Amino acid sequence: MNRITQLSIFENNQLGDLEKLNDVLNALPDEKLIALLEEERGKGRNDYPVFTMWRAFLASFVFQHPTVAALIRELKRNSQLREVCGFQTRIIRTKKGSYRYQLAPTEAAFSRFVKKLLQHQGLLDVMFHELVDEMYVSLDGFGEILALDGKIIPSYAKGPNQNKQEDGRRDTEANFTIKQYTTTTPSGEKVTNKKKWFGYRLHLIIDATYELPIGYELTKASEGEPTVAKRLIKALPDAQLKSCNYLLADRGYDGGPLLDEIESRDIIPIIDIKNQWKKEGPTKQYCDTDLTYTYNGKVFYVDERGQEVALVYKGYDSATDSLRYGFKPQHQDSRIFRIKREDNRRVFNKVARNSHKFKRLYKKRTAIERVNGRLDRDFLFEQHTIRGEKKMNLFVTMAFLVMLAFAKRNIQKNELGHLNAWVA
Repeated sequence: MNRITQLSIFENNQLGDLEKLNDVLNALPDEKLIALLEEERGKGRNDYPVFTMWRAFLASFVFQHPTVAALIRELKRNSQLREVCGFQTRIIRTKKGSYRYQLAPTEAAFSRFVKKLLQHQGLLDVMFHELVDEMYVSLDGFGEILALDGKIIPSYAKGPNQNKQEDGRRDTEANFTIKQYTTTTPSGEKVTNKKKWFGYRLHLIIDATYELPIGYELTKASEGEPTVAKRLIKALPDAQLKSCNYLLADRGYDGGPLLDEIESRDIIPIIDIKNQWKKEGPTKQYCDTDLTYTYNGKVFYVDERGQEVALVYKGYDSATDSLRYGFKPQHQDSRIFRIKREDNRRVFNKVARNSHKFKRLYKKRTAIERVNGRLDRDFLFEQHTIRGEKKMNLFVTMAFLVMLAFAKRNIQKNELGHLNAWVA
């Protein structure tokens, strides 16, 4: 925790919008990071102390500065921000022998500080997990419903460079991927478009109720989402996995291995299903019975006339791991049919795909779309100047730290509404 103690220049200590930075500094468990950076600096030059550079770097995220140059301009014209960060005006001698005031660090000074932070990504990760743990303790139901998704973050570089030597001016780690988008025209026709991206992919798990991050991994853009999803699930602590009831994801995550991994943790997957029956008929017969079903879990009874009668989901039978179906009331037929999930676990989810409960839970998946939108809009990942995987990972981590720090301060203030939205 890096508290601001000297606020005497502000009338009645009213910080205005600068209170946001104060909230973040008071919420972040950054003592170990600051202490280590100060120890590494030792007795060398200390024109700008570590804590001042750390505060200014955080300010660039809190106040949405797209570049270091924009942050420096703000520091030069905003004396209150300089005071909050702890910067002292310095008098320096120029090469021509004259003197001038130095109000803020140079871009080179910030560049060196960021390189130091890159060496301590592990400590930033520890801070992230500490804040997540506090959310589990402080918020009722936190972690019970999780959502999973991947997000492309383009590199500032437009493509690979023939020169593979790292120098900070080219991106030698990003790669290409192609994303396919399907849209429906006003006439009902489906149109498929493909777009090529050069950059990285953020794989993210969030709490779908409070819209706060729980786990993430940044990879090259081409790395598949289901593969990384399994790693993310395995990386979650056992206590967090035990508190999770449902995991939501779109159809890009549909697949047997991932579903098996989720269910092995006693978590129910609420994942949309791909249609893999396009070259087959619309329905299949269930074993040697009068029941048929569709690729997305709708179940029918075939009567003596060969007509398919839609059945209604009656609940899950845990004793036999099967789904129960029956007739609608107007048919005046009380028979109950059981479909064992082992015959097709993708189609026959523990929460039936055509049930109101499945649809209600799946709607909550939009929470992760809103989190991704905040990363683009509030943390400026839609327009950035970042090259390189390590630097991209650092900036993603900082965005999540700020997001969680605001949530923590709001909890401490007992302001539980809109924990996820901090931009006025």
